[in-house]
Amino acid sequence: MKLITLENGLRIFFEKKDDLRSATVGVWVASGSRGETKENNGISHFIEHIVFKGSKKRNAFEIAEGMDCLGAMVNAYTTKEYTFFYTRALDYHIEEAADILFDMVCNPRLDENDIETEKGVILEEIAMCEDDPADVCYEKNESAIFDGDPLSFEILGTPETVKNTKKETFVSYMEKFYVPERIVVGVGGNFDEEKMLSKIKEYFGKKENTNNPIKTTPVPFKKCVTLEKKPFEQTHLMLSFPGIPIDHEDLFPLQLSMFILGTGSSSRLNQRIREQLGLVYSVDSFLARYLGGGYIGVSMSLSPKGQKKALEETCKIIREFPESITEKELSTAKEKLISSLIMSREQPHSKLSSMGQNLLILSKFIDDDEIIDRIKNVTHEKIKVAAKKYLDLKKASFTAVGKTEKKEFYEKIIEG
Repeated sequence: MKLITLENGLRIFFEKKDDLRSATVGVWVASGSRGETKENNGISHFIEHIVFKGSKKRNAFEIAEGMDCLGAMVNAYTTKEYTFFYTRALDYHIEEAADILFDMVCNPRLDENDIETEKGVILEEIAMCEDDPADVCYEKNESAIFDGDPLSFEILGTPETVKNTKKETFVSYMEKFYVPERIVVGVGGNFDEEKMLSKIKEYFGKKENTNNPIKTTPVPFKKCVTLEKKPFEQTHLMLSFPGIPIDHEDLFPLQLSMFILGTGSSSRLNQRIREQLGLVYSVDSFLARYLGGGYIGVSMSLSPKGQKKALEETCKIIREFPESITEKELSTAKEKLISSLIMSREQPHSKLSSMGQNLLILSKFIDDDEIIDRIKNVTHEKIKVAAKKYLDLKKASFTAVGKTEKKEFYEKIIEG
């Protein structure tokens, strides 16, 4: 592993793997919906789209054809805290693929006709998500529990903000967020380090540091009940609890709790609500972590007539959970978590993605062996204390989307 910081603050990391025949190049930018305003909400995601429409020296077809001629893949995605652009190509084509990727990110054409065309694409993407009960529930949940904070903003933006986006919006936003102190470039696989470093400097070396680093701010959590009536065949339910930030010491006890509670086919929620009662196709528990805070979620989609029984059983399992965790369950959860970590790390793209995110958000790399040791060192007492501390139904928020009942219906079940 090699870490390089340019004079302007841009961070670069190389992980050379001579036994591979391909390489992956990633660009992480600390630009997500959390950095937006109500007026420009969705601009980070819009930028992710618009860079593919052309640069100052390549149009959209030339970008697409250029990558195809190399047999390379190129893609991007936007989260609440960052945007990730990446390409993967055979080792002897990686510099050419990187040139196209860097050109897109650093020199977007921002043509007004392209902007208007892409608005239609993003509006269709928003409409598609509005047809998915799970997507709607996740968005409504975060809008409610983070109300008053930019974390409540939807990543895609709203139809109104997308329609109102102008070229000037892109220019002013990118001048503030697409700056070296908020960018990480990473390369993994088989590549020439000197040539790749030269290519990175060519595109990013002249960018000026504007003293706008990532800042950690406390994340609020609002206790509430949020209901959204939709004509879906299924209703999606979600319980949320105040959680932890991305770098919290309780991370591994809570991750192991999630594996025991609702992650995987042998978890308690899956066994009881799906396998024994047949009320859902899937039920899941998860951690959502951001800088400064986060939440714990338990979600499921099911027939409206099964809501009462499924929610009652879920709450019962959660109430009994901290005091009933067994050593066998903890041992199984550790093996599952370590296995998922190691297997993901053996996929070059997955490992590079994690490394870049950690360097961008946490300003450090996290050693895999250190993670495994921390997982193994979680004791029965630690996981019990963490579960009791965080999985408290008195502090829970609730969201339902679909054919919902009245607010009091859900409150009565959750309060027990």
